[in-house]
Amino acid sequence: MTPRILIAGNDGQQRQWLRHHLQSLWPEADPPCLDLQQFVQRLDTITPRTYDAALLCAWFGDSRQKHSEGAEWLRELRRERSLPPLIVIAAHGNELSAVRAIRLGAAEYLPRDLLDAQQLGRTLRKVIHASRRRARRRAIAGALLHQRPAAALEVPNYTLLRELGRSARARVWLAESATLRRPVALKIGQPQAKGSAEQPQFAHEYKAIAALRDPAIVDIYDYGVHDGREYLAMEYFPCGDLKQRLLQPMDCGTAVSYVRHIARALRVVHGAGLLHRDLKPPNIMLRPDGTTVLIDFGLAKHVDSNTSNTAIGVLRGSPYYMSPEQVQGRTLDARSDLYALGVVFFEMLTGRKPYTALTAIELMQQHVSGERPALPAELAAFERVIARLMARGRDDRYADVDALLAALDELPATAPRAAAATCAA
Repeated sequence: MTPRILIAGNDGQQRQWLRHHLQSLWPEADPPCLDLQQFVQRLDTITPRTYDAALLCAWFGDSRQKHSEGAEWLRELRRERSLPPLIVIAAHGNELSAVRAIRLGAAEYLPRDLLDAQQLGRTLRKVIHASRRRARRRAIAGALLHQRPAAALEVPNYTLLRELGRSARARVWLAESATLRRPVALKIGQPQAKGSAEQPQFAHEYKAIAALRDPAIVDIYDYGVHDGREYLAMEYFPCGDLKQRLLQPMDCGTAVSYVRHIARALRVVHGAGLLHRDLKPPNIMLRPDGTTVLIDFGLAKHVDSNTSNTAIGVLRGSPYYMSPEQVQGRTLDARSDLYALGVVFFEMLTGRKPYTALTAIELMQQHVSGERPALPAELAAFERVIARLMARGRDDRYADVDALLAALDELPATAPRAAAATCAA
């Protein structure tokens, strides 16, 4: 079987040289070749599910030097827990550089000047085999781990079927509702200690969603507390979310169609006096007809003209989609959600996020003072809308959702080729 290999490095000639080696070993290989900036921009799509290994070409220099390009990259990349095994192709390193690279998380270290196709092939086979063996062990351990909590977690009137996802504060299960007699998404919180002064986490979300009865907002069926755990029963979406959809190319018409649906959902939210504050692709679910649904109102806040209750001491939300004012902890308004929608729109049009960095702090700073990359020439017709949505100053953005929808009406006709989502069985 041809392995899935990615090549990353700033030396274009070296990338092509490695590509040639791989194709001599596996004629059907078609490894992507990225420079290091492109590699960073696509980190969220570079996982063990998409690649068996990545070749990282970098300069390591003399081991007596405190800093080298390769060591710095490995130091930053080891924060990413979902990367495939990294094999370093090192320039100007030595034995001590190799030890440093392995300590920093490299699966293997190969000197560029001594490398040939046979050695590369042997190393790749060894690393991939070891990675798959570890993955099988983790899968077995994970299955056993999930079986125990699944048996221990019991919510009256619900049968847990399989886990859909988890976060630090909750796990989400596909469950069968005995009352509704259909599948639901059941969010179950972490247990709260007896006598805890903490406010219930899901009660706020339940109240916010219950006030928004609209097809563009997730349906919520039930809220309660059982054995010290909060739970929420909500609509289940077999078609998945926009983050999954973005793994495949998207034409302009589909992107515009999604933006319209998301904007109309925000109109409902804002019309009820709420801000979502966490708009991002994982919180935008898809229906089979191509329409979208907003979920996760855990950070939603009421807009109150007499208080600044959207300014918080702890930053919450995703750094990729935060408005400048949210990064700076300032009071938010509806235009802050529109900024996040602008980031999502940019990502749908281009297939990449406008701002990327190796740390959350650097990423948030990009929203405040970084220069947003212009859209490619073939997408120039959308530049004016993106510029307004992602304007650094709120007064330069669209005043509200209706102004955005009017601007979308003025865009060239771009009918979606396939707006409908492909649903899992």
